[in-house]
Amino acid sequence: MNNNEERIPLTFAEVYRRARAVGPGAFPPFDLQRGLDDLKTWIDREVDLVEETGQHDTSVAARRSPAELRGRHDLLEELVALARRPEDGPAVLVGPGGAGKSTLAAALAEQARSWDRQVWWVSAADLAGLSAGLTSVVRDLGGSRTDVESISKGAADGPDRLWRLLEGSSRNWLLVIDNADDPWTLAAADSPAGVQDGAGWARASRRGLVVVTSRETDERMWTGARIFDVGHLGMADAAQVLRDLAPDAGDETEARALARRLGGLPLALHLAGKYLRSGVAQWPTFATYDQALGSLEGTMVDRTAELSLDGLARHGVPQARELMRLASCYAPESIPTRILPRTGLKEALDGLRGVGLIQESPASITLHPVVTDTNRAHLEGPEVWHSAIAYLVGALGELSFGRPEHWPQYRLLGQHLLAMLDTAADRVDQEHLALLMDAAATTARALIHSGAGRAAGTLCQIALASSTALGEEHRAVLRVRHQLAWAVANAGDLTQAEAIYQDVLGVRRRVLGDLDPDTLDSRHEFGWIAGRLGRWPEAEQRYRDTLGDRLIQMAPDARDTLTTRHELAYAIAQQGRLGEARRAFEDVLRDRQRVLPDRAPQTLQTQHAIAWITAKQGNWAEAEGLYRALLDLRQVLETDHPHVLLTLHELAWTIARQGRRAEAESIYRRVLDRRSRTLGDDHPETETTRWALSELRQGRIADAVHPA
Repeated sequence: MNNNEERIPLTFAEVYRRARAVGPGAFPPFDLQRGLDDLKTWIDREVDLVEETGQHDTSVAARRSPAELRGRHDLLEELVALARRPEDGPAVLVGPGGAGKSTLAAALAEQARSWDRQVWWVSAADLAGLSAGLTSVVRDLGGSRTDVESISKGAADGPDRLWRLLEGSSRNWLLVIDNADDPWTLAAADSPAGVQDGAGWARASRRGLVVVTSRETDERMWTGARIFDVGHLGMADAAQVLRDLAPDAGDETEARALARRLGGLPLALHLAGKYLRSGVAQWPTFATYDQALGSLEGTMVDRTAELSLDGLARHGVPQARELMRLASCYAPESIPTRILPRTGLKEALDGLRGVGLIQESPASITLHPVVTDTNRAHLEGPEVWHSAIAYLVGALGELSFGRPEHWPQYRLLGQHLLAMLDTAADRVDQEHLALLMDAAATTARALIHSGAGRAAGTLCQIALASSTALGEEHRAVLRVRHQLAWAVANAGDLTQAEAIYQDVLGVRRRVLGDLDPDTLDSRHEFGWIAGRLGRWPEAEQRYRDTLGDRLIQMAPDARDTLTTRHELAYAIAQQGRLGEARRAFEDVLRDRQRVLPDRAPQTLQTQHAIAWITAKQGNWAEAEGLYRALLDLRQVLETDHPHVLLTLHELAWTIARQGRRAEAESIYRRVLDRRSRTLGDDHPETETTRWALSELRQGRIADAVHPA
């Protein structure tokens, strides 16, 4: 594929790579390997706020004051008791938005962690978020790529696959499915009911408890579950919440009157109390605040939020309202501050945190979903949506999909891209919709590079479903389809991928012309898919034709030209002309080492090809050394990344050829286990390793077929 690299700064991922580089060789003892893996898990958890959704809560509920549990302790005790006998579950916390359901679930999660239970927190606000969260749970449990694929596609067997893993977990657990306001999101694909038939995502188990939070209060929708009604607080508790938050704002009687006005809704009580003690209050007492509320229209959360924003504006922070409107365009959780306006940002964030409208971490903010909804309702016209798209696209433009340390940021921004595809597509003009499509294509490309091809495919499908207004022949739509084809190919369906590539190429040739950069990309990939399907003479000719036209447009050492030169050399090698191919690869390697950053993935791909040709030429010991060096260079990648597993597979081949069959068998078994778990038992790459292992056990050695 074409790539875009930049010089790599020192990051946590680079520190981790360097730490591993000082380890004792490519195959450290198990305990050291496990320790290094634990280190990477810690880095991912602390730095990337998206991927490990099961290990931390990014919701508002996860960071609360003690006052927010007032009036809920009896419910919490019931939930704790249920968590100790989870076979009586699942539990469903029902109530209006802002009632504190997530807060209660987060308190239970803290209790579960104190028992050393595994805890996952999954958002069910939309199907994409639910799928992403559940696939993260599956990965934590060691599920295969087939398991992940079934869940991401919404296949009928997805819930069964998840529950086989949950029931087989070595630890007891708690799974919170937050904001499942539509119970049907929890149903299996072919099920007539949400949790009622016990066949969906929320079930009872002796191993752990599923807790669902939902605004759906109809008990008929939750038959088979333990229902906990999280309603409005009684007036005594509601008044005490206000007095806890604003002790100087008035007496008990006045607090009760305001609590009654607010309907005992915990979120509204929280916003009112934080405002009253914030120092920006124009109405600083319970009584005057009560009067001010009575003059406004809208929901109570809307009224309290607008009073807080009015107060900030009067105290010289008018940008706080603009920031809230903009933030409401994104997903509520973990909004990076770098996709927010820089002018007056610190003052706005300080003010909004002070009145309780946001939760702030060092590099992101989180809004309550109800607060997001109320601010989104104030948006009139497309202007704010356009700004939100521009900020998101700008942040993505600062990343490079070829740099592994950027992949966590793509995942983080990806959740906001998904949210905007869901909510903004029919609110913006075609120019900004096209920007969203281009962002989806770029993010999908990064996900594929990271080894998350299935997530990339899902993102492309969601983007295409939102692109109707642009038409099927729009340049940005074609870019998304181009990435979808790559994701489909990586999933093993080469025939379908070729059909997509062929269709995109035909449209691009007709609409854009043969020499357009996008058309050249399609021509290159059509050669690539021909090679993957074994049609190497055709692939060689397509690469030669593409290379000739690329050289008309750009220099021989331009990144895209180098990509085609690399793939052409590989097509030559696959036809047995190893000497010619090696010379071509060595030329590409010199140019890539000169123009690309150190350890650029594309440079490593060329080094990998040279190692493979060295082995094919029978220089087994030299090839083994090249493969081991390549493993050291690729330590920045996940241990289950496809490139790492391919290197190990081919290393085992060279070791077997040198007569060390027991060592080769051990490596093959390791690769087979990882490929089975991450790709699935029936994936072509898994089958390749299984065949090589079977042949070795029968005294034969299967040559490695290095994929394009």
